[in-house]
Amino acid sequence: MFPIEGSAKHLVVGFGITGLSLVKALKELGATHIYAMDSRDAPPNHSEIAALGADCHIGGFCEAWLNDCDYLWLSPGVPLATPELQSCLARLPKDHIGGDIELFARLTQGQTIVGITGTNGKSTVTTLVADILEKDDRAVFVGGNLGEPALNLWLAAKAQGICDPLYVLELSSFQLETTEHLDVTVAAILNLAPDHLDRYRDFDHYAHSKFKLLHMAKQSVVNVDDTYLMDYVAHQSLSTITFSLKNDAATWHMQWQNNLPAAITNGDINIHLTDISLGGLHNYANVMAACAITQLLGVKEAALRDAILHYQALPHRCALVAVMDGVRYYNDSKATNLPSTVAAIEGFLEPKWLILGGVTKDQDFSELQTLLDDDNMLGVYLIGEDIATITPHIPVTCESVYSRDLQSAVTAIAKRAKAGEVVLFSPACASFDQFKSFNDRGEHFERYVHALVKEPYV
Repeated sequence: MFPIEGSAKHLVVGFGITGLSLVKALKELGATHIYAMDSRDAPPNHSEIAALGADCHIGGFCEAWLNDCDYLWLSPGVPLATPELQSCLARLPKDHIGGDIELFARLTQGQTIVGITGTNGKSTVTTLVADILEKDDRAVFVGGNLGEPALNLWLAAKAQGICDPLYVLELSSFQLETTEHLDVTVAAILNLAPDHLDRYRDFDHYAHSKFKLLHMAKQSVVNVDDTYLMDYVAHQSLSTITFSLKNDAATWHMQWQNNLPAAITNGDINIHLTDISLGGLHNYANVMAACAITQLLGVKEAALRDAILHYQALPHRCALVAVMDGVRYYNDSKATNLPSTVAAIEGFLEPKWLILGGVTKDQDFSELQTLLDDDNMLGVYLIGEDIATITPHIPVTCESVYSRDLQSAVTAIAKRAKAGEVVLFSPACASFDQFKSFNDRGEHFERYVHALVKEPYV
């Protein structure tokens, strides 16, 4: 248990759901001097944080509090490089600085924790692992970067009097930046690709924030198909098991028949793709990762099979929305970066139409030149404010159409698509040019599709 000194001053930066969870946990631990600040003029959860007894400051950084605090707790959205924090970061001992996962780590030493990170697929794998463990009758608490903050999970387990909780956490690079002591039973890195380069110096800086997780884990699950990841792993002393779509030497791998994917296996357990609720090669990789993680936790095969067969895809993640006249419409609005869209495109072997665009976040789209130069890519409809960044990378062999907005793109494709084809909304971009969030964008896509279909997919 993390000792709370009666006179210690705890400063929480950021009023989001994570900041709120930090204040709740500190209060539960008996901290009597809690301060919270947010640079926004009207941050969320202000009244809730104040009601918990924290002194609050909004609209900027309070220099006096930064100069006087004994502990600094940062929300994930607050970069360590924030200029206003530098003197405080330099003044405090390293173990007096952290985020919500670091505080969670100090409260859960010796308990069973699964930590899952990667650029794409984290949420799917996290929730599937939790489903498998629940089918195996484990006391599972799932969250982190997904859903409930980790400290809320700790509070819930404590309130329920559960002595041996099993935590399944999705972890972001932002959270791992401020985490040093997480006692991870099984860690997984699913894949790595450039992302959040507006926060990190370069790809190496971003990737190494993820690599921290491997060094806090007793055992790790890694993706053999990710050469950058495996090059790092090859030079470390780690206990790992592997998964792969391509390499049958991996612990969990794909079995192919006549150049088509047929089943996933670890040599002892074979699961045919018809017994997997998810579709697409990228999702088969996610399922293998979940199998590998839960194998290390000793789950029963029956629980594994049951969960995989009945797992329901998370909203906006390659989710089948509808079928109209034999055309399948997929919502992958969660694809806010190019690697996510690449995985989605490669995951569908059928002829496909793609809707792409939004806010590009300084990404390099040159990979589209080869990716879209494919007979199965029927056409690309471009939306959003940054089409000028994307258009030069569309190969001349692929038809591209500028659409005024998402609804126009859906309507136009619906008039052209034929039975057996896929319409894939996988934008590879952020949503805030035309929508509130990727959730809002995905909900709009689904409404536009449902306005067209005769029989919505259920």
